[in-house]
Amino acid sequence: MISNTSFRISRFIQCKGQLHDFSNPKIMGILNMTPDSFYEKSRQSVNEDLISTVSTMIQAGADIIDIGASSTRPGAEIPSASEEISRLQDVFQLLRQAFPDIILSIDTFYGEVADYALTQGADIVNDISGGQFDSELWNVVSKHQSPYILTYHRGEKSNAGTSYVSKNFKMDVLRYFSEKISELEKRGVYNIILDPGFGFGKSLEENYELMRSFDMLHLFEKPILVGISRKSMIRDVLHVDVENSLNGTSVLHTLLLSKNAHVFRVHDVPEMNEVRTLMRASQ
Repeated sequence: MISNTSFRISRFIQCKGQLHDFSNPKIMGILNMTPDSFYEKSRQSVNEDLISTVSTMIQAGADIIDIGASSTRPGAEIPSASEEISRLQDVFQLLRQAFPDIILSIDTFYGEVADYALTQGADIVNDISGGQFDSELWNVVSKHQSPYILTYHRGEKSNAGTSYVSKNFKMDVLRYFSEKISELEKRGVYNIILDPGFGFGKSLEENYELMRSFDMLHLFEKPILVGISRKSMIRDVLHVDVENSLNGTSVLHTLLLSKNAHVFRVHDVPEMNEVRTLMRASQ
């Protein structure tokens, strides 16, 4: 088992009356209900293949399925809340019926979309904006008492890969999480997962500064999610395209496992499960 003191302290999240133990790292499989996700093979639509796709991810080791209806690639067109909901029609009901025990996450920054998904069977809200793009979102999370993934993101909806912090980047990360956690807890939201936001409104150097300083995030005693799968921070260093970025992704996943990350949001569930299995075997 991969563990240390900070890992054990932060291991539980309550979800719909059940405690979920994060003392072993979780794999979050990405399900993109979008026509323009940066990784083409991750795009899905509501058809006969949807259940098969999710079943394959679960059999390969996925503990959570993260469902989004808006691409977060830099420069992507931002759909409206109603467009996201139209792309999500029947998705959560189908998956909840087929897989009653799997944890389902809705990836959105719209309060209206989160409310729709939570009433349709979603368990967790995964918000890349930290509540900054729609003031109603945190009210929805509070109303449903759902777990919430809080992302460090100072950028814009367009998600440009540039810096938005002029100085003291690490201190800004700590200040951001401290302030946001306090605000959420005042609203009665305590089941919080932190996401340092690799790739969101950060320069390449800032992404790797987060990687080097990852241990500081354990100060908050919350589970920590990482989403680096096939991102430009890998491709730009290795000079590879999306199709050839899996090896680099696995290398950084191994590093983050050694730093006690709790949840890994990935396109490639079998390969991440291999990383997790080998890391467990070598402890």
